[in-house]
Order: sequence, then structure tokens, then C-alpha cells
Amino acid sequence: MKSNSAFKKYHFWLLLGFVPLFTLTAAFMVNSKVGGQIAKRQKEIETASKEIATKTNPKPRALLDELDRVATQVGKQQGKLHENNWGGQKKLYTWPGSSRPGISRVFAELEQKNLRFGDTIPDPTAVFSEFQRVETYQHEYSSLKKDGTGIGTGMADRMAPTQFANNDWRTVLRYVNDFGQVVTTKDQVWLILEDMWIQRSLLDGLSLVNTDVATFERVKYEKNGSVIDDPAPKAVTQNKTKRLFRSRTWELALELVPEGASQRLSGTLTNITDRLQLMGNGNVMTLNVWLSPDKGAQPIPFKIGGEYLPGRGSKKTIKDKGEVDANVLDIVPTDDHVLSSATTDLSKLEIARVEQVFDVRTVPVKRIDALVLGKLDGRSAAQTMRPPLSTTEGGLFTDSFVKDPTAPDGVDGGMGGPSVIPTPMFPPPGGPGTPGTPLASGGGDLLTIIDGNKKRYLAVTPQVRRMPVGLVVVVDQAYMQDVLLSLSNSPLRFQITQVTWTRFRGALGGLGTGSAGVPGDGISLGRGGGMVIGFGGSADPDERRPPGGRGPIGPSPIGPPIGPSPMGPGTGSPGTGSPAAVSDSQITSGLVELSVYGIVSLYEKYDVAKAPDAPVTPPVTPPVTPPVTPMPPKQRRRFRV
Repeated sequence: MKSNSAFKKYHFWLLLGFVPLFTLTAAFMVNSKVGGQIAKRQKEIETASKEIATKTNPKPRALLDELDRVATQVGKQQGKLHENNWGGQKKLYTWPGSSRPGISRVFAELEQKNLRFGDTIPDPTAVFSEFQRVETYQHEYSSLKKDGTGIGTGMADRMAPTQFANNDWRTVLRYVNDFGQVVTTKDQVWLILEDMWIQRSLLDGLSLVNTDVATFERVKYEKNGSVIDDPAPKAVTQNKTKRLFRSRTWELALELVPEGASQRLSGTLTNITDRLQLMGNGNVMTLNVWLSPDKGAQPIPFKIGGEYLPGRGSKKTIKDKGEVDANVLDIVPTDDHVLSSATTDLSKLEIARVEQVFDVRTVPVKRIDALVLGKLDGRSAAQTMRPPLSTTEGGLFTDSFVKDPTAPDGVDGGMGGPSVIPTPMFPPPGGPGTPGTPLASGGGDLLTIIDGNKKRYLAVTPQVRRMPVGLVVVVDQAYMQDVLLSLSNSPLRFQITQVTWTRFRGALGGLGTGSAGVPGDGISLGRGGGMVIGFGGSADPDERRPPGGRGPIGPSPIGPPIGPSPMGPGTGSPGTGSPAAVSDSQITSGLVELSVYGIVSLYEKYDVAKAPDAPVTPPVTPPVTPPVTPMPPKQRRRFRV
């Protein structure tokens, strides 16, 4: 049946109008919702990406720039330290004979060249000949004759009265005493010089200990509550003829007393320590006294007679005076203490300076038993020793120590060959020479001393060479810290790594002791008869005998007895007691054997142009102006229309 509905009749057209509209509306709504989700997700992804980017670069650019600035500053500081350390050491690096002008023209010219360690040395034949001359190389160690006579100017001579083991520096210091017949190579020459530099510096440090203890400082002089002399720059009281001086051991009051047409030097000597102090060999203390402040003034020897002085707190009894301090000695004047107007301008006299002259009995550093280069301490014994640094500049040392192409045939150039000397070892507390403890010390031929000790450094860089060293000294126990301090203050930048010490139980030569009780036991401190204290035949301070040298070994009395003296009061004797004796064991009872291990730093020459922190500034090249080619004159051209 046919429908007459208008919707049915026109539904196609109606749907054609509404369906696309609804479809577009639905599509728009779906697209809006999905697009929002996509945008949100995209934003989350971007945020996560930025966060990840910040994690991959934790240091911002500002921090990196700051790190670069700090690194540059550290580099500059390293260069400054190198320059300062080189400045403190360059005076040590001298050629033999440089301190004695006119000794060696060849060495003087080489020193003027200011070569770097390891540089090529011109004319090796002439250098070899100079090393062979006794007055150049060996005189740097000692210029004394074999019998000990002459004026000693070498490093070993300047240690006097400090002794060397076996009474011979040649068994302690490393040096070349046989160069053979071949020409030395430049590598060998540099290592010979290095051995000389280090040993000389270490000995100078030990000598400085003796010098410091011998020096007297001028101090304020007060007596009976009034000021006699005051060394302060702005002090009102200044007395040129009455002054007080003080050292680590002694206090010395000196006065110039008029005696007619002359003046006499007199005063008192006081032991300011807590223990007995010996006066010196022959029972005489010698002081150098300067009676003029002029720089070129020469001292006069001032001798004080006496055996010893007890420490602070000691008392003695003197007739008509009763009990007085035993550590104070009134100096008895002699003819040597009188200054005549015939030879001296008495009006210009001024007690300016005082210094003690040590002998073997009074010197703080008694003996040097060992001085070994390239010696490792117990903690670093397993480390590997290294040769000098290899470099291609100037043909310096090579790591392989191959034959020097410039050396003649048959000559091992540089540092070739196996090690000749075993690893140097220190002597045990019993002293050097004990079996099984060889020492890399003393003189020897070129191959043994130089080629045999080529591996000598713990670390080598282009700026510094670090060498382990060790030394053994016999020193008064009161001055152990002085030795360590002096070594630490060395220009070699001595770093102490290990210190051991033990009581000295050996014997020292040259003490001047003689027979007074038991043969070879002690010396009489008086000039007449009297009781003598002996301690038996052993030098061990623990093995002591009672007075007279008889009976069982036991503790000794504390100090020599004090009683009436046959010399009378005021004769320079510490007391007015009967003469006593000081034995070898008493002299050495306060001594220790001190072993010091350390590392010295030898800085290479500081070259500003090659300093690691020096900015490389390119040379300023003036701009090059190209040649001007003259232009041809302009020509007019006519064109016809």
C-alpha cells in the first residue's frame, strides 16, 4: 500500500542534510578530545626531555668556566713554586773549583753557560782532564794532604773537629778516585756533580748545627739590680767594655779592666745547663773574641783554664766564702788576656762578638758514620728506583742506558751495564763494618761509583728529581733535634721519612784521655795527685767500676767528687776540690747514634720560556704590506655614435 507520508517521501533529502552535519559535529568533538590528550602528552614528553637533558650535564657552563680558571691558577702556582725552589737551590749547583777563582778555566766557562742538568757538555776531553786534576774535583771534598796538614777548604775539612768513621772521609763520602783512561761521558759528568752537590749540602747542614751551638748572643747585662749593658737598639745603657753573652750551654760575662797603659780582659763563665760540661781538650776552653764591630776585624783567642763545670744547682765550699754555686767559674787572667797600648788602640776597643772554638770533646756532632745516596727507608724499601728522566732535547739521559753514539769504541757511554754496587744498606746500631751490611759509600772507580748507582731516584719529572738519602751521625743527645731541624731547613727540601736512634756504645778517637787509674781508663782533671774515678776498661757507659778501678761492676757515683784543690781558688778549676777524672765512658755517656732517612728534591733549572704555567705568546709579526704595483694612466676612449 503506497504511503503518503512526507518524511518517507523525502527522507533521502532530509538525511542528506542532517547526517553530514551530525557526522562533522561528532568528528569535531572526537578530534578536540584526542587533540587535547595528545598536546598534554607532548608537553609531558618535552618536560621529561628537558629534565633528562639537565641530568646529562650536571655542571653548568658557569661552573665549568670557574674550574678552568682554578686550573689555570693552580698551573701558575706550580710554576711559581718551581721558580722559588730553583731560586733557593741554584747556588748549590756549582762546578768544581768555582769557589776558588782561577783554579779551572774549563769549569768556570761551563758554569757561566748555566747549563741544565743533563745538557750536552762541549769538549768532553778537556772536562775529563780537569776532573783528573787533584786541585779541582777532589779538593771539593778535601784539600788537606795525606798527613792531615795544610789548609782545608773542602766539604770534609769544614766539618772539623767532627770526625768521620775510621777517621777518614774517604770511607764515608761517595766520590770518584779513579777515572781510568777513557773519557767521561756527559751523563757520567752530571751524576758526578750531583753526588758532590748533595753531599756538600748535607754536610753544610750538619756543620750549621756546630756553628749555631758555638755562637754567643749578646744579652742584657744586669748586676746587683742595676743594668750595666742593654743590647736593645733604643736602650739608654750601652757599655762597650762590659757585656754579657749567652750560648746554648754557657753564659759569659766579659769586662775590659784598665791596668796602667794596658787593659785586661776578664770575667766569669757559667754553665747554664743541668748537666756537667767539659771545657775542652787539654782542660782548656778556647773562645774567639772580637774587640771591634768592624766587618773585617779579626778575633783574638781567649783561653779559659779548667776541667769541667757542673750543672745548675751544684754547690761547692770555698774557704772564707762558704758555699757558692759550683757552675760559675771566675776566669783567671793570663798574659794572653792583656792588651797593650803599644799594639792596640785601646780607645776603640769594644767587646763585639764571642764564639766558642770546638774540639773533639766539645763539638755537638761528634762523628759521621755514614752518608748514603739512594738509600730507602723501611717503609719504601719495596719501591723501584728510577734512572734520570729520558728526553729528546739535547741528547739527555736515556731510559735504556744504551751506548752513547758519541763515545769512542769500547766505551760504555752514559749509564750502560749492570749495577755494580748492591742496594746500599745502613749499618746496624753496632756501627759500620758489620758483616752483611755493605755501604755504597767511599771512593771508587768510575764504573762502580757512577754507573753502579745510576738508578737513584724515587720519582723523576721534568721539574724535579727526588732522591732518597740516609745518614748516621754520633751526636750529643741534647742536639738531636738540632740535627733534624737543620736537615729539614736544607735548600735540598729534605723530607725526613724515618728516624732511629740508639745509645752510643763505641769509642771516639782523639779525646786526649790517658791513664790515671786503670790503664786506658780515664784522665786526671787536676795537675797534681788526688783521687781518680775510673770506669773499667769498657767504653760501655753501663759497665762501670767503683773508684780505683777495682771490684765488681756497678753503678758509678754521680759526677766527680768535689773537694779541696791543690791549685787553690780562682785558678780556673770548677771547684776547689781534689782533682777528679772524667773517663771515656763519661764523655760518651750522653751520645747517641742517630740514623736519619729522607728524600731530597733536586729541582731542574727554571726556564721562563719553558715554564708550564707561562702563557705561550706568539711572536708579534708586523703586517706585511704587499708591493704596490703602479697602475697605468687612464686613457680616454672616444666612441662614435
